[in-house]
Amino acid sequence: MRKPLHWRGVARVLHRDLGYLFFGATVVYSMSGIAINHRNDWNPSYSIARQERPLPSAGTNQPLTRANATNVLAQVGVAGKYQNHYSPAAGQVRIFFEGGNATLDRAAGTVIVESVARRPLLHTFNKLHYNPGRWWTWFADIFSGALLVVALTGLFLLRGHHGITRRGGVLVAIGILGPAVLVYLYL
Repeated sequence: MRKPLHWRGVARVLHRDLGYLFFGATVVYSMSGIAINHRNDWNPSYSIARQERPLPSAGTNQPLTRANATNVLAQVGVAGKYQNHYSPAAGQVRIFFEGGNATLDRAAGTVIVESVARRPLLHTFNKLHYNPGRWWTWFADIFSGALLVVALTGLFLLRGHHGITRRGGVLVAIGILGPAVLVYLYL
């Protein structure tokens, strides 16, 4: 006859199995969380390449029509399809194309081409982090509950010197103190 699990055994099973089950979600949230935390330093979802090139003769003095704008894009080596253009200031024209834009500075004789591309994994991870829909809300709520269970069961996995009553307790207190101090300082 099999012995029933002790509460510590139940905690170990829950901790282990939920950790395995939500490994993927933990990776998604941790990677996108780091990326989003630094969004003032870089764009976590898109890579933007900026190049300055000499202005071709087609864009120097004639009024910019759709055909002229398409010609300028071809002459500066832009493969993206023309979408639109406008003049933000005297002597400047901004041309939008698939995947970026080109700013013509007629006075300086330059074209600044900005190409935008999605970051392969981070774009998707960040979209999930920002909660794309109701189905993800349910998943994220379940994941958050599972993290709470993993955190609570983790407190009681070890006994003795490394357990919650000694070393583990000190580390838990430090782990609570850090966010508590930050909340006190910033709220």
